[in-house]
Amino acid sequence: MKKMLAFERKTVPTMIAGAFLMVASALSMAQGVPVSPLLTQTLSENQIEESVRISLGLTGQPAGETRVDYLYSSAEIVLPDVYRPQKYMLQGHARIKPGKRVKIEGHGILLAQNYLAEVMSRPTALGGFLAVWQGVMRDITRADPESFPVYQVSWQVPGLVSSEDIAAAERRLGTQLPAIYQETMRRSGPWRVSLFNGFSFELLAPSQLISVGDWLQKYYGPAEWEPPESQARRQQLKQDIVFAIANNEPWVFRYSGRPCDGEPSFTVGQTDSDRFYVNAINACGAGQQLEAIRQQMLEALNRALLAPEFAIVGGNLRLHFETNKLSEKKALQLYLKANN
Repeated sequence: MKKMLAFERKTVPTMIAGAFLMVASALSMAQGVPVSPLLTQTLSENQIEESVRISLGLTGQPAGETRVDYLYSSAEIVLPDVYRPQKYMLQGHARIKPGKRVKIEGHGILLAQNYLAEVMSRPTALGGFLAVWQGVMRDITRADPESFPVYQVSWQVPGLVSSEDIAAAERRLGTQLPAIYQETMRRSGPWRVSLFNGFSFELLAPSQLISVGDWLQKYYGPAEWEPPESQARRQQLKQDIVFAIANNEPWVFRYSGRPCDGEPSFTVGQTDSDRFYVNAINACGAGQQLEAIRQQMLEALNRALLAPEFAIVGGNLRLHFETNKLSEKKALQLYLKANN
């Protein structure tokens, strides 16, 4: 028997802590608070000593060294400020009970919260976010060309869309598409980015637009097994249009319920095993919609960089060493990560 799919409205909390950190950093940036990443090192249960040297940049400029032994539970150092993506390297050793010595190595990229928030603040139209994503990936590649020669990114930019394509989509969907979407299609067109860690974002072309009701049927099956109230809600959702998808999360122009005096609003839908949620953003008008999309793009970019190779740094944010459980026994592979 299929699980029942309930429909309800609620404000969905941000899915990852990093997004809250990045939003907070935007406020800090406006107030002129400097970025000072603090690195915390703590011994694991089977260690009696650990010493790690840290270097930054392509030239390997020394940035500090931490040493912890059984007399002290942890140690801290303050790293130099970073802005653009910065390569880091770790080298050192650890002594494991009953005295085994293990080499420590590791490398990755530090990304400043202020950098991500600032580049995401630049677009003045929906189409401008394509350049933001491309610029961030380009800066990452420059920071570490050997490890991220192309950052294993796949781009699809089909090209511009004609007025006829937009008109055809409006006839098919039975509604007028918002100006923020129409202008983007005419000036920059649809695009898709797929990253090495499986994350993807896609701004749909007019021919790909789909109602939320049809999107649910496509991915969750027909509605015959649902209770009458859920079937009615699904019919209502046929008025709402999915125009972008961030890792299987639909971004929606909402027409149902007349949230903006008849004009569509921007909102985000989320699904779990048995429910579909509509986030109560309901941004009205092109200006509000752009700002709401900006915040969602910032969160999406943050999620795209959730990989061992990346660490988001910012004011008053502590970093710690994280062990790669898949590393070989002869060397302890470490990465820098933010404490949640």
